[in-house]
Amino acid sequence: MKIYFLPILLVSFIVLLGCQDRDQKHIYKPIGKAYEQTVYKIGIHPYLNSQKMFDAYQPILQYLHKQMPQTRFELETSKTYAAYDAKLYQGKFAFSLPNPYQTYNAIEKGYHVIGKMKPDSVFRGIFVARKSAKLKEVRDLKGKVISFPAPTALAATMMPLYYLHEKGVDTEHDITKKFVGSQYSSIMNAYTGDSIAGATWPPPWEAWCKENPDLAKEMELVWQTKPLINNGFIVRNDVDPQLARKLMQVLIDLDKTDEGKALLSHAGFEGFEAADNQTYEVVKTFIEKYQAIKAKE
Repeated sequence: MKIYFLPILLVSFIVLLGCQDRDQKHIYKPIGKAYEQTVYKIGIHPYLNSQKMFDAYQPILQYLHKQMPQTRFELETSKTYAAYDAKLYQGKFAFSLPNPYQTYNAIEKGYHVIGKMKPDSVFRGIFVARKSAKLKEVRDLKGKVISFPAPTALAATMMPLYYLHEKGVDTEHDITKKFVGSQYSSIMNAYTGDSIAGATWPPPWEAWCKENPDLAKEMELVWQTKPLINNGFIVRNDVDPQLARKLMQVLIDLDKTDEGKALLSHAGFEGFEAADNQTYEVVKTFIEKYQAIKAKE
């Protein structure tokens, strides 16, 4: 009995060691700074719906991770401007791409500007309407419903309202403002006749026309405002400055490579450039003028 028991015991012991070794290799994970991965949330103001926003920007975030492998960026979309504003001003995002008005406000909410979208020439308000509405003069809007995305939409609400004021329209009494929550909804309200015209800005209008070519044949761009300044790219003040600079440089360099140009083309804008808090002082000047006319009406 003893002669056979010892070899069996030794074999069992060796097998057990082998199993333990395999288990340890299976659960082993490298540690140390070289393998750390920090997750940063990036929020974008809802000028597109959530699905279209994800389709446009997720490839850019994947590119960022490829260039900065020790970081991971998560895109967080918002259904409405109000929902986005709440998250932005509560500091939920590490990085964000707000409209210029939100950019200016965020400076007092724990963020600072490190870049912006380009060019500024596309950041203008426009009015679109059915061709059958036969809008010729701004006074044709008096007594009618006009759709807007949201009160805090700078290019698609504030700038168009200021434009109407300059043309002699009392925006508090001469028209009915209908806030519909998104750029596409503003356009669609004009198409369906729920509003005589819809206010928006060029990127969503161009995207809508591309996606709805048959409907677009029945629509037209009626009026447009002067340009202001494009969307800002901001970072929360507690984010590592070195990481923020590196990320911004990757974004600025996107339009210098074929891969980057393809990503930008897919997203529907030309690229990024450097900016800082001072760059958005022009927004303060516009808001002061806008609030002054609101106070008079």
